[in-house]
Amino acid sequence: MKHFLVFACCILFSLPLHAESREKHNRNGAHIKFEQTEYDFGEISRKGEKQRYTFRFVNDGVEPLVIFSATTTCSCLKAEFSRKPIAVGESGEIILLLENSKLDKGLFRRVVQIRSTSTSGTEILTIKGVAKD
Repeated sequence: MKHFLVFACCILFSLPLHAESREKHNRNGAHIKFEQTEYDFGEISRKGEKQRYTFRFVNDGVEPLVIFSATTTCSCLKAEFSRKPIAVGESGEIILLLENSKLDKGLFRRVVQIRSTSTSGTEILTIKGVAKD
């Protein structure tokens, strides 16, 4: 029983070390870090001008970052971004354009899936709000 307790303690204390080494391993390439990943437009008119929001990020990895695609969940949302590599320590932006007239009345929530060379894999950006007539 004593050996089991020693073994269990060793396992419990080694878990944080494993997680830390895995995080360091993931930082071997490019890494995209957003200032924020969600934005609330609040109440917007379906008859008003298109809404626009800019998500800013930095490449805090150790290799250049390239964004391949930004896939939206509806035709009411478009994403603009540069396909040029973003150097280590440099910043970039993804601009989302929302066509109000294509929204249904009421609450809305739309997501954009960002694919890039980041070691973190796919990133998700979210916009939300309330569409009024």
